[in-house]
Amino acid sequence: MEEDEIKEVLIQQDEAFCQLYQQHQEIEQALLKLKGKGLLTASEELAEKELKKKKLKLKDEIYRRIVIYKEKVESHE
Repeated sequence: MEEDEIKEVLIQQDEAFCQLYQQHQEIEQALLKLKGKGLLTASEELAEKELKKKKLKLKDEIYRRIVIYKEKVESHE
């Protein structure tokens, strides 16, 4: 299975994974809004950095769960 296929399965079957994915998407939207502003204030720049850190942590956790699922599926084949 490809990563995108696994992601879709986990979104449907794993509530915790679905929440992680939704949080990641929400942060992505918030970052796009900030990017669209052009020049950012100091507080907006700080918020952007924090959002990027959170997004990366979520991405790492999402990827970790995908790898675990993939290994589990492959071990049952």
